[in-house]
Amino acid sequence: MALLDMNNVAPHLERNSIVSIPQYRIHESGKYATYVIKVSIDSFTWTVERRYREFEAFDLKRFEDRKKSFLPPKKLVGNMDPEFLNERRLELEKYIRAVVELDLWLQKRRRRFAMPTLIANFLDFHEYEVHSIVEDLSVRLGNLGDRWLHASASKPKYFEFTPIELHAITERMKLAEPTANGDVHADMANYVEFLHRVHNIKVRGMRGYVGTSNIVWNSLPFSLQLCKNLLALWVCDFDVRMISGLHTIRKTCRRLVVHYSMMKISDLLIRSESGAPLENLARWSCLEDADFSFNQLEQIDESVGLLEPVVRMDLSHNNLTDIGMHLQHLSFLCELDLSHNGIEHLDDWHIKLGNMKRLRLAGNCIRSLKGLSKLYSLEFLDLSDNSISTPEDVAAVGGLPCLEHIILRGNPVRQVVEYRTKVLESFGERAAEVRLDSRRADQREMDTVGVRLALKKAQREKEEQEKLKRLEIDRKIRFLSGDEPGVINTRSL
Repeated sequence: MALLDMNNVAPHLERNSIVSIPQYRIHESGKYATYVIKVSIDSFTWTVERRYREFEAFDLKRFEDRKKSFLPPKKLVGNMDPEFLNERRLELEKYIRAVVELDLWLQKRRRRFAMPTLIANFLDFHEYEVHSIVEDLSVRLGNLGDRWLHASASKPKYFEFTPIELHAITERMKLAEPTANGDVHADMANYVEFLHRVHNIKVRGMRGYVGTSNIVWNSLPFSLQLCKNLLALWVCDFDVRMISGLHTIRKTCRRLVVHYSMMKISDLLIRSESGAPLENLARWSCLEDADFSFNQLEQIDESVGLLEPVVRMDLSHNNLTDIGMHLQHLSFLCELDLSHNGIEHLDDWHIKLGNMKRLRLAGNCIRSLKGLSKLYSLEFLDLSDNSISTPEDVAAVGGLPCLEHIILRGNPVRQVVEYRTKVLESFGERAAEVRLDSRRADQREMDTVGVRLALKKAQREKEEQEKLKRLEIDRKIRFLSGDEPGVINTRSL
């Protein structure tokens, strides 16, 4: 991340070239050219494309006294000639280097630590350099921060930061410099106060490089220690291993959302405290909702135990093949989404899950539900797009006393003739209470189920009577043979 250190910048840019214009580009329309300005601070570089008219507009603001301006004059005829464009490139390079050198000298003289806003914005410092990013953010939050916080109090919404903004804030807090660079509107207090008060934050990163620079998005660590009252944190498309300062958030956060950002849950929950025993780590004491969908999780590791109070958890669209044994420690967890993973077997899930009420398993490779037969608190079960092929594969959940809704869309079992009545039959007398594929049984289906249940009952009674008859016959045979308990065998006298 670029950080302009005024104390180490050479007074003459020939010794330390911050800006140059290595080339120009003719627009595809052929009507105008842009000049590519290259900005370099230490090892970080980026480019900015400006037309001559933009140089002219900048110059009018920078030199209100037109006698002091030294911008090369505009040419109306032959201004697309390659020889002229190259000559103009060199002239503009000399101009912008002179302006930067002048502004650096003036800022040093004023004991300021950042470039003036005008030249900083012209060269896109506010997108890549720590001081300018923070100043730009402070001005924006100073202008709209209170209004945004007031509006979000009645209608909650997320305030979105980029990783480069949060990284700049983190780095700026480390510098022994005044909180304002001569402009009270750009005072650091604006964003510090905002971060103290904001309730919902979204951090949206990207893959690759930041803009036209050589700065990599996922190489920008930042801290969230200034967030004192955060209720919801949403991280998207950013490596969570780069996030620190979560100790305060653990005490207040109620909703945690992470997408496209981690390969292990522990990368977020215990990375900063690795090495300490799990029982010694701080819990997320207020968390109710954890959404870790759309990541690359292959297992649910022990760090999930730090989310003790969580009620809802979304682990869909990952690479899980099993849930392991660590979810059993989440005694308040009652809603779990495991859709679109690679789960095939559900062995002994009543031991692994406990008090589960709503379970989503759509888009897996499940063939049988035997492992769910003892999830007695289960109320909702989504099994869409799996490999369940017969009504018998569903029968295991027919005895669950609280199950009210089961979804089997996209399974081969739906091709079975009268699959609805055969599946509903496994629920016995509760068949009328159960919604199958979001629809309760109609009267015809209930009549069919009733007849089948009656036939099954009659068959069971018949089998029971036959069993009793066989037992009676066996008893009489033992009696006649003298083997019946309590009867004296006369042949033994």
